[in-house]
Amino acid sequence: MINRKNITEVFTPRQSEVNDDMYVERPRHEKALKRALNRNSHSLVFGESGNGKSWLYKKVLSENSIPHVIANCANASRLKSITQEICNCIIEPGTVNKLGFNEEKVAEINAYFAKGGLKHNSNYDIAQEEPLLKAFRVFHESNDSKKIIVLDNLESIFDSVELMNELADIIILLDDERYSTCNINFLIVGVPSGVLQYFSETKNVESVSNRINEIDKVVGLDSGQVMEIVKKGFDQLAIKITGEKLIQLARQVYFITLGIPQRVHEYCESLAYEIEDNDWKYERSLWTKANIQWLKQGLRQSYNVIDCHWGNRSTAVARKNQVIYCIGNISTHQFDSKKIDAMIRVEFPSTIPKTNMGIGSILSKLSEGTTPLLNKSDNNYSIRDPRFLMCIRTVIYKDASKQTVIKKNFKV
Repeated sequence: MINRKNITEVFTPRQSEVNDDMYVERPRHEKALKRALNRNSHSLVFGESGNGKSWLYKKVLSENSIPHVIANCANASRLKSITQEICNCIIEPGTVNKLGFNEEKVAEINAYFAKGGLKHNSNYDIAQEEPLLKAFRVFHESNDSKKIIVLDNLESIFDSVELMNELADIIILLDDERYSTCNINFLIVGVPSGVLQYFSETKNVESVSNRINEIDKVVGLDSGQVMEIVKKGFDQLAIKITGEKLIQLARQVYFITLGIPQRVHEYCESLAYEIEDNDWKYERSLWTKANIQWLKQGLRQSYNVIDCHWGNRSTAVARKNQVIYCIGNISTHQFDSKKIDAMIRVEFPSTIPKTNMGIGSILSKLSEGTTPLLNKSDNNYSIRDPRFLMCIRTVIYKDASKQTVIKKNFKV
């Protein structure tokens, strides 16, 4: 009997805990994070959603046996207090037994919250009953080693001046002798890239930004890492894809997902279900069905945006559609009208007029309206959302014989 795991055990796009059997090593990011955590400073990890920031820091913290708790900024936003969210995470049910905290002090903090003692303390007066200091001491007493408080989902509070100021105050406060003896540092994790600039403009740069070590942006996987996920996953499902077929599949997955780990797992999950329905036999023809299911799962809104910008089929050339196709196949983050013009001349040579093709005007219109496809900066453009690019690569094809572009129509 074939030993085959469940598909949802293998491809886990939304699983918060690290899937060790599917984790792909990311040496550069892991090394940088480990070194940052060893310093006596706070660390900042940022990158686009879905790029694997959570799995990265959880893997590094676990492998290096670094005591830590994870506070969610989304919950801090709901509570309107970072302090309360941190305290809640340190004294959550089960924490005392797991980390050996002093139960008497935990009870004191619990009682303080039960009485409604903490609403929001923007000034951080250090009184005897100050809950954050008490919570830190509870965390510190579990052992003498350095500890990390992870502040995940920073984007949830990034637009809140009050909560960002509270975060800045806490960071500064951790240098106070009463707090520093607890040997605790923050690991701040989120999507925003301008955090240090934010602090430099709202707080004294020497007081906040100088205390935070920003790690290089967490980016998507490279083609080799995507290949590793594809091979690991389908091997665990006892689906044999080898040689040139595996190379072709990995290239397809990398191309349409941009190497974003969450999207790689989503696409492979969709394909795995199609293979299951095909009596567990892999065929390249199943890509089309997987594309449809993957599109419906996470790219509905993106498809609607593409559809809004799609040109009228009745036009002789449908130049705008050619532009959208070329945007989907461009290899650079930024581009201008000359770059797209050159691509169209290569891809659709029989449609080139003697007059100007008006590419600049088309790109400008794609950056306008209520649902723009592009961002515009001077004469340069970039795709507004990586999901738009994934969608273009999934649903738009070139008919080489007719020198036209075709968009697959799905009911999304």
